[in-house]
Amino acid sequence: MDEENEYYHKHNIRNQFNLLIRNNEYQVLLEYLHNSFIIKENQYQYLYEFNKLANLPNKYEEKEELYLKCSNLNKNCDLDEKYLTRLNIEYISGLFDAEGCMYININNFCSFYISIAQKNHPKILHNIQKNLGFGKVEKYVLKLYKKNDCLKFIQLVKPYLIVKYNQAEAFETFLTTNNITIKETMYKICNREKHEIEVFTDLNQNEKGKEGYLETLRLKSLKQQICKEIHNKQIYRDKSEKMKGEGNHNYGKTFSEETKKKMSVSIRDSKGGVSDEIIIKVRGLIKEGHKNIDIQNSLHLPRHTITRIKNGEIVCRNEEKKDITSLTQEQVNLSKRKINADDIIIVIEKNIEKWKPTQILDYLIEEKNKNGIQNNITIDMIKNIKRNLTNDKKIIYESELTKERYEYYLNLLKQFKETHI
Repeated sequence: MDEENEYYHKHNIRNQFNLLIRNNEYQVLLEYLHNSFIIKENQYQYLYEFNKLANLPNKYEEKEELYLKCSNLNKNCDLDEKYLTRLNIEYISGLFDAEGCMYININNFCSFYISIAQKNHPKILHNIQKNLGFGKVEKYVLKLYKKNDCLKFIQLVKPYLIVKYNQAEAFETFLTTNNITIKETMYKICNREKHEIEVFTDLNQNEKGKEGYLETLRLKSLKQQICKEIHNKQIYRDKSEKMKGEGNHNYGKTFSEETKKKMSVSIRDSKGGVSDEIIIKVRGLIKEGHKNIDIQNSLHLPRHTITRIKNGEIVCRNEEKKDITSLTQEQVNLSKRKINADDIIIVIEKNIEKWKPTQILDYLIEEKNKNGIQNNITIDMIKNIKRNLTNDKKIIYESELTKERYEYYLNLLKQFKETHI
């Protein structure tokens, strides 16, 4: 091992931080985390009850009792297995972000693995293995040795990673290239990301450690704020000149229609409006039958921008906006949904055939890869479809499909009920 990497390993000590949230501030957090815990659900329940009493007088004994119960569970936290049903990819991603590892052997690039450690509750590792459909639990650690398993796992968790996102990107590139130079570069990036953020001095002020990382984020945010202010000042200055008109003879007077139009364009641009060229390009892709998600990925635009162009809310500079009617609940639901009707039908078909969620996801990923389509479907979407089917909730609207295709969907619903009674 080289001297630089040896330094990282010698100083691979975790930096510790605590986030304190006072009782009058954590109500929103408690509501947000409802039904999200597995290991600490009982502590959450005690804290939730405590919060109800926090501002009430003469409740000292009740508060003390809840405090003691919660404190005892913190010292000896047993896993209540009934909460394991809440396990989902977001939870797995969070656990991996905190307790996971991506290992590459510097002396043998054919040796690598991804792991998640959970010493106190190894039972949860077995459930993660079952949920994923791959991996091997070795005592207190879940390990993924196969290249395809590692790639599948990264694809599933990467959208939710924070601390290990850069490592995951480098590790994924390492696995998908045969170029030894690129592999060496990715190893260095992965190893540096893994260890540099854990280095700290006795004063906890190492510029390369987490304090340095947080300072980088602060400076980046400050830079963005300053750039935004400069940009806005330039916009307002240009707008002011346009308001004055030629020779300032219109200053203080009623604006002409041309001046109003220029002001409107300037204001729209200052709010991050899109160019006429992009608007025309989006319209052309919509006319050709491309889906919003495909246009979003190809042009790198927010989905709501594409929807507003489609609905006529965003128009070219020489056009008038359409009168926009309020959306129906069906239209709102469809605009939020991230999986199309044809993929939903495939999921229902596979559920009828008793396929597991992981098998369905693998099948969809494989089919999309064959057709050169990026996969945006997650294991949770597949589970949610099954849950909605079980609860007789409407998943596909008649407006999405042809008459024959919609009748086929209704027939699938009947088959699902018959096979899941």
